Amino acid sequence: MKRIFLALAMLAAAACSSTGGPSIPSGPPSGFTEEAMSGGKYRIVYTSPTDASAKVVGERTLARAAQATLDKGNEWFEIASKIDAKNMQTLVIVMGKGETLAGGPKQYDAKQTLASLKGKIG
Repeated sequence: MKRIFLALAMLAAAACSSTGGPSIPSGPPSGFTEEAMSGGKYRIVYTSPTDASAKVVGERTLARAAQATLDKGNEWFEIASKIDAKNMQTLVIVMGKGETLAGGPKQYDAKQTLASLKGKIG
């Protein structure tokens, strides 16, 4: 009787653990780290797992900045600072919606940026 009870308990435990569905990863995609900073700034760091060109690293980081901007309910972002290293790029951005800041060359519309990079990044 104990064996039957133990077998049923094991089956029930297995059924509970297998019906939970697939685990959904949280946070940024692989290779990225993100951090909210003071003053409404946001830091995005991309480290390429391969020996990617500086152009590819930059495009992927820019695309992630655009996606993070949209994910947070904003429309545009401006690059406050950028650091390039071998296979890595760090962007510090300020996000917003509605009227943009100064409108300088470091400012991007998040939707347009993603659309323009869609075929370039993989």
